[in-house]
Amino acid sequence: MKRLRLGAVLHFLIAIGHIGCLFALDEAFEAYGIREIMHQMVSDALSATGDIRRFPLTRMAIITIVVLYSLRALAGGISCINDFTWLQCISSLIPAIIAWCYWPGVKERAKMC
Repeated sequence: MKRLRLGAVLHFLIAIGHIGCLFALDEAFEAYGIREIMHQMVSDALSATGDIRRFPLTRMAIITIVVLYSLRALAGGISCINDFTWLQCISSLIPAIIAWCYWPGVKERAKMC
């Protein structure tokens, strides 16, 4: 369960980074090449933790986190092969680490309370 806690801490640090980016959104979106896309869409956020009382669908939320972050890491890895940049490489490595951190929550259903 230490990896789940590490994943939660990483999410917290990413959240702090995102809050910091609020003051320079256009520059942050431009750095990732998603400025136009982000100007056209609104997204909701999903969060889940394992250190608080168990909520319904917690395991499903963790599975969703693992799948989405794994897909993000895979897509970023493929993108690195086609057009390598350190920003893209790091931005692909972080989701891979988060997916790895949440993996025990997918496998160990009974110990998550």
